[in-house]
Amino acid sequence: MKKRTIIVGALVAAAGLVAVGGLAASGGSFTNPEAGPLPEGVTVVTRQVYEDAFAKFEACMKDGGASLAGRHDVAGVHMFSFLAQDEPVYDRCYVDFAPVDFRWQVSRSYYTPVFDRYRECLTNMGVEPGKDAETILAQVEDSGMDVRKCFEEDTANG
Repeated sequence: MKKRTIIVGALVAAAGLVAVGGLAASGGSFTNPEAGPLPEGVTVVTRQVYEDAFAKFEACMKDGGASLAGRHDVAGVHMFSFLAQDEPVYDRCYVDFAPVDFRWQVSRSYYTPVFDRYRECLTNMGVEPGKDAETILAQVEDSGMDVRKCFEEDTANG
């Protein structure tokens, strides 16, 4: 089975950098040009928009003869696996869900273990952590924090 990862965690923790595609000039929201545009008429990804898009994605997978396994929720984000043989169906179905999924995951990233650790490391550096994911990422970048060291310290203490 192939695991789907949390985009922000993968980009930030694995890379050891704070480079999440940058902040858009309009509203400071994260962008990912590879995720594509939001569906017509959608400007903000709310829980309802996310749930509707996920339902369409799941129906597309089912219609293609594929199923989602190992489903669970992490900070309001649907996590799942699928069989490797179903990857062509996933690739076809996920393309429409990707823009909504990306933006929802970024909006929910503040509530993940990665951001819990960022807040802790910022506090240890004497920086009052921001109240949203965008502010936290900017603070991590501005502080010059060594992200790998921050997470290694967590592993050593845990």
